[in-house]
Amino acid sequence: MRIILTSQRKLINNFKKVCICRSITGGTIMAAMSEGVLSFEALRRKIRVGTGNCKAKRCRPKIEAMIQEFKENQKTSVKTSAVH
Repeated sequence: MRIILTSQRKLINNFKKVCICRSITGGTIMAAMSEGVLSFEALRRKIRVGTGNCKAKRCRPKIEAMIQEFKENQKTSVKTSAVH
């Protein structure tokens, strides 16, 4: 059951707008992070998050949390693959 909820949450987050001013979805941000863009400033340059009217006041905390979670998942997957 937990796996299903996690998958549903990921699917929803892919389509959910994170940067409202620029209409940038979580999926777009995740795609950029999977290409190695792993800081807010790098994402700003690459996909223009945080460059809208609010100047990242609404989206920056969410995006930084996404970056942190992505990095933690990368460390976990590296440890898991090293064990197997």
